[in-house]
Amino acid sequence: MNTCQILLSRGEGGLEKHVRELSISLNRAGHTVSVIADPQFLDTLPEQIQHFPVNARLSRNNPWLWLKVLYFIHRSNADIVHAQANKATAVLNKCRCFHSAKTVGTLHNIKSKVKDYAKLDQAIAVSNTLRSQLNTPNAVTVYNGISSPKVKKINLYKEFGLNPDLPTLCAVGRLVEAKGFDLLLEAIDGLHLNLLIIGEGKERHRLQKQIQELSPDTHCRLTGYRPDVSSLMQSCDGVLISSRREGFSYVCSEALLLNMPILSTDVPVANEVLDKTLIVPIADSKAFRRRLESLLKNPAHWQRLMQEAIVFAHQAMTLEAMTENTLAVYQALTDA
Repeated sequence: MNTCQILLSRGEGGLEKHVRELSISLNRAGHTVSVIADPQFLDTLPEQIQHFPVNARLSRNNPWLWLKVLYFIHRSNADIVHAQANKATAVLNKCRCFHSAKTVGTLHNIKSKVKDYAKLDQAIAVSNTLRSQLNTPNAVTVYNGISSPKVKKINLYKEFGLNPDLPTLCAVGRLVEAKGFDLLLEAIDGLHLNLLIIGEGKERHRLQKQIQELSPDTHCRLTGYRPDVSSLMQSCDGVLISSRREGFSYVCSEALLLNMPILSTDVPVANEVLDKTLIVPIADSKAFRRRLESLLKNPAHWQRLMQEAIVFAHQAMTLEAMTENTLAVYQALTDA
C-alpha cells in the first residue's frame, strides 16, 4: 500500500513522535510511505521514507500551502492520504476534490472546531473521548502506540539526593499549565514522599518557587529534560498524572507498558483504561491527596488495581497494535 502522511506542525512533541513512529513502522511493514511536513521534521526521518518539504509556518488559510500540499499528494501517487491533527486536516480538505486518493484525518487533542474531519473518507481519534467529540459516524478510535520501553534501573536517591526511606513517585510532561503540576504540588504538600517532576517548560520558575515552600516532609525535584524518562519512571514506585486536559496521555501508556501503578485525573486515556478508583476529578487537589494517601498505605492493592489496564495496554497500546489498527482502517477504505 502507498500512504502519504501530512504533518503541518513545528517543534517536537507527542504529535511529531506519533507521525514519526507510525511512518517508520508502516515502512518496515513493507508499505511505501511519503511524508509532507516541515523540513525540520523531515530531517528526523530515515531516507527510505520519501520527503516532501513544506513551510509549516504558513497559515492553514494560505493558498500557496494548499497548492504545495496538493502538488506533493500527486507526486506521492498515494492510495491513502492521512492528515495528522487539525491544521493538516483543514488543508487536506481544501485539496480533496483535486486528487483520487482516499483521505483520513486523525484528531489528537481536544479542539473546539472539528467539522473538517467529517468531510474526509475516515476520521480517527486517539481516544474514545475524542471520538465522541467528532460526532460523526465515520470515526473510529485507534490508540497511540509506543515501542516497548528500554530501561535500566537508576539509583534515584543517590542521583537526586532523595530520602531512601520514603516512597518515590514521578510525574512527566512539559512544565505548562495544562499538566497541572501546580495542583499536584498542592496535593502532596506535607505528605512523607519523594516526587520527581520530569520535563522542561515555561512554568519552571513558578513551580520551583512552589517547591521551596513545601513542607520539609515532602521532597520534590525538577529534573529538567531527560532522555531516560522510561528508566526514571520504572525506578519509581508510582506515576502521577495531574493534567487539566489531555487528548491522549503518552505518559499513561508508557507507564502501563512498564507495569507501573498510576493515579490520574479524569483525562484520556487514563479515564478509559484505569480502574475507576484510580481516577480523581480534574483540578481537585484535595481529592487527589486523599486517594494518593490511601494508595500509599497499601501499595500491593494499588498494583492489583492496575492489572486489567496493564493487560489491555500490552494488547492495544504498542506500536505494533497501532500500526495494525491503522492499516485496517486504510485497507477498509481501499477495499470499499
